[in-house]
Amino acid sequence: MQLPKNRSFIKLANYRCPGNLLPRVGLVKETMIADLTSLIGAQTTLESLLAFEPDALRSLAARAGHHRELSGVELLPAVLQPSKIFCVGKNSRVHREELVRENMLKEDPQEPTGFVKLPSTMVGEGASVLRPEGITTLDYEPELAFVVSRPAHRTKRSDAHAVIGGITILNDLTARAIQKQEVASGTKFWTAKNMPGFCPTGPFVVPIWEIADPYNLWMTCKVNGQERLRVNTNEHIFRIDQIIEHFTRWMPFEPGDVISTGAPRGTAISHPNADELYLKPGDVCVAGIEGVMELTTHIV
Repeated sequence: MQLPKNRSFIKLANYRCPGNLLPRVGLVKETMIADLTSLIGAQTTLESLLAFEPDALRSLAARAGHHRELSGVELLPAVLQPSKIFCVGKNSRVHREELVRENMLKEDPQEPTGFVKLPSTMVGEGASVLRPEGITTLDYEPELAFVVSRPAHRTKRSDAHAVIGGITILNDLTARAIQKQEVASGTKFWTAKNMPGFCPTGPFVVPIWEIADPYNLWMTCKVNGQERLRVNTNEHIFRIDQIIEHFTRWMPFEPGDVISTGAPRGTAISHPNADELYLKPGDVCVAGIEGVMELTTHIV
C-alpha cells in the first residue's frame, strides 16, 4: 500500500496484529498505527468513535500509544459488521449515458435508486479477490462511501449530516456480463455485485468533519500503475443528504452501515476497448480519494 502525500487527516482503521485473530481499532499516523482498543476498551468499534465530538477524538488521538508499522498489520474492511451496505446507482449523468449505450439502463430515474451488497462480500486493504470461473468482464467502480455513526429513520435533509460519521472508499466490483443478463431479465443485478470479495472497502475512515467538502474530492483508479479514471465527486446527481432523506422514509440506517454513492464515469465498460480493460488475474487495482487514501486489491 502506498500512502499518498497529504495533509494530516485523522484516519481510523480496523486491523489485526500478527498471531492475534482479534480485530482492533487504530489511529493512523503517517506510516504507523496506534492501538485505540487498549486505550478505551475491547468493546470499542470504529463507528462508535465516529460519533465522538471532534475535540474528544483529537484528545484520544493525542493519548494513543502502542504504535506499530502499518506494513506489519493486516488492515481489515472499513467497518466490520455493517447491518447493510447500501449502494446508490446511476448517480453520475455521464455514467448513466454509458449504461444506456450498453443497454444496461431501462429508465432515467428522477429520484435516488439503489441496491445492496452483502456484508459477507467485504474485504480490506491488499485483499486478493478471485475472479470467478467464467467471468471475463470484471469491472472496477471506485466510489465515495459514507459510514453512518448514528441511527437514521425518517431523517430530514437538513439533519442528514448529523448521522454521517466519516468517509471511505468502496470499490464496487461488478461482473458486467452477468449484470447485463440480470438487467435484461428485470432483476436488480443481485449476483453481478455480490460474488465473494466484490466489496473492497477502506482502508481508513476519515471523520466527516475533517473533510471540507465531500463533493470536491477526486476519485481515482489505477490498474497496474496506469490511471484509468480521475473524476470529481461534484459530478454526483444526488448528494448524501438527499440520499439519506429519500431512503430513510422507509428504511432505517444503523451505526456502522455503509452508504456508497455511485460509480463515476470512466469505468472499463465505458471504453470501446473494454475487453482489454476488464480486470484479469494478476492485475493490481488501486482505488483512491486523491490526497486522502488509497485502497489496493489484487485480482487472482
